[in-house]
Amino acid sequence: MRRYLNLSLVLVPVCLLALGVFFLTASAEDNIRPPAAAGTFYPDSESELRGMITTFLEKIPDEKPEGEIIAAMAPHAGYIYSGEVAAHAFKQLADLDFDTMVIIGHDSYENCVAFLSPDNYFRTPLGLVPVDRDMVEKIIKFNKGIISNRSVQSQDHSIEIQLPFLQVLGKRCKIVPVMFGNPTAKNCRILADAIMAASGGKKVFVLSSTDLSHYPSYEDAQKVDNATFDILKTMDLDRLFKHLEEQVHNREVPDLQTAMCSRGGVGTAMLVAKARGADQAQVLKYANSGDAPEGSKKKVVGYSSVLFVRSRSSASK
Repeated sequence: MRRYLNLSLVLVPVCLLALGVFFLTASAEDNIRPPAAAGTFYPDSESELRGMITTFLEKIPDEKPEGEIIAAMAPHAGYIYSGEVAAHAFKQLADLDFDTMVIIGHDSYENCVAFLSPDNYFRTPLGLVPVDRDMVEKIIKFNKGIISNRSVQSQDHSIEIQLPFLQVLGKRCKIVPVMFGNPTAKNCRILADAIMAASGGKKVFVLSSTDLSHYPSYEDAQKVDNATFDILKTMDLDRLFKHLEEQVHNREVPDLQTAMCSRGGVGTAMLVAKARGADQAQVLKYANSGDAPEGSKKKVVGYSSVLFVRSRSSASK
């Protein structure tokens, strides 16, 4: 009997220790958003992923925009379709210094301004990217329409797909992952104000993760997307949103589902950029899925890398 009693005295603490380790691990894992798009939208192999992005970046000339970069747009499709287009935007960020990147992904069309992640880290095959918890909490407190929600982001790729570019570039910034709610001009203004109020003394960069026209023919996509660029370059949010609505509701372009799939993020990035002196939208690169060897030209999706820039002439005033 004494032998079994002694054994239990040993096993109980060991079991409790193991249980404690389990809960500590589970708790830590609960605060890490695992990759949802690795192996589908981009490679799940660390070496293959790093090599692919490095190749994209090396293909792009070392050219600087005409002015100071304030915010940007980059596409979020599978890398074989839009990765090289996205690399044009990230190449420009290589030498840019910022503490936190606010990445605004898909429009959810839910009746709120935006959803922010409660997680502490986002994981990709290249490692962990820290979330700026301080800034997240400040943005949430700014407006009751900005909500903390894990499930909305759990399977989305539009934020995650931007992260490996930051990691390959060696950026040690934190991120604020945002899924937009109902993409209205009013909600863009609320979120833009929240981002600026929460920034404090930090260097904060806003990236809108968005694709352009969805599912028209190759030729029609080029026409639709070029028309969108013409309006985007005016830096007029209300005019842009009116244009995007008209493109779909007029039904003049066969199979056009949307002219921009994440307009909430684009509108917010534009407003933040304008508030910080940006006066130009510079299109670095445009292509659509029909340009990829794997793509069809019958139904395509448009992609672009765009910078919101404070021109040198404006900066000198």
